[in-house]
Amino acid sequence: MAVTQRIPVPVWNRWPTWTAYAALLWSVIYAVLGISWALGGGGFPFGANDINAEGQGELLAEATAPVAGSITAALGAAGVVTAGAMARRARGPRAMLLGFGWSVAALLVLVLPEVRALNIALFPLIFLTLDKMDWPTMNFLILMVGGIFWAGATLAYQRASRSACANCGRVATDRTGRAEAWLLRWGRVITYVAIAAPWGYAVVRLAWALDIPAGVSTEFLRRMESANDGAGAKGMELVLAGMCAGGSLLTVGLIQRWGEIWPRWLVGLAGRPVPSAFPVTFASLAAVGVTAVGLSWARGLPGLIANGFSGDIEGYPVGPLFYLPIPAFLIWGVALGLATLAYYYRRRDDCVHCRRGEAVGVASPVRSRP
Repeated sequence: MAVTQRIPVPVWNRWPTWTAYAALLWSVIYAVLGISWALGGGGFPFGANDINAEGQGELLAEATAPVAGSITAALGAAGVVTAGAMARRARGPRAMLLGFGWSVAALLVLVLPEVRALNIALFPLIFLTLDKMDWPTMNFLILMVGGIFWAGATLAYQRASRSACANCGRVATDRTGRAEAWLLRWGRVITYVAIAAPWGYAVVRLAWALDIPAGVSTEFLRRMESANDGAGAKGMELVLAGMCAGGSLLTVGLIQRWGEIWPRWLVGLAGRPVPSAFPVTFASLAAVGVTAVGLSWARGLPGLIANGFSGDIEGYPVGPLFYLPIPAFLIWGVALGLATLAYYYRRRDDCVHCRRGEAVGVASPVRSRP
């Protein structure tokens, strides 16, 4: 009798299974915490207990433990039931499970996190300092991790519940979905948008580093320099502008050969295929973080529009250019997410789980070369 050799699958590739249980465990923990906060227990991270919320924690600045704790407990309990149903691949109610899962994922990753936590997530080498890592900030980071668990669990359930492979999303008929075909057609254009968008932030920061008052007054720049020891403020602006410029450059790899084949100057890797999971994972996380920052900044957008994109910061007048990073980050995040998805669709190989091949019949330009 022939024996079929089972190919070991890394834990990372089993994410459709363990993300549901991770979301369930996360929900249990926050259900318990919510009950504790509602009953007067310590550690409530919002409202008056968040001493660093001024200027960057407006969304939950008025939250109280009895109300927010009760809501947290209710959402946690509903999450336990929903994640359990997703783990069992329950057939219904599918729309309700998907609606809850995606809503919770968006709430935890894109809506609730404040700017200070998002800064640490995106720029850890700059903003990760001990004085900023208080419990409320750590809680926001934990919320984001829970949101990622929920996104993975919901995506896997969405695929499995329509008889598609939970890992790659392909169906048995190998027919190209409309969204996939659209991304393969417009992916390059969308990637160009993702390449250009971060410069809306980088140019403003670079101007400030060069003492050009873009969108602000000269007095505002002097105030920033005196508060950050002059050279320190300029150095920070240059680093932030450089990181956005670096993100723009790396995005180019999503449509260039060196984004699929390691370049010659990388000794030991030159000429080898770039594992698609590498750029997809990091670009996806960057897209989520950038979008969350843009949404956090955009909470005051209705008021800005009413005031003609003018206002004041600590008594100093600011103009429209000061607010340019808000639409720049929103466009950057969405475009980068779509560009990454187009890159994934273009490069994905046969699935090791369902053994289904290319669903679109379009080979990567790089891999088709001799």
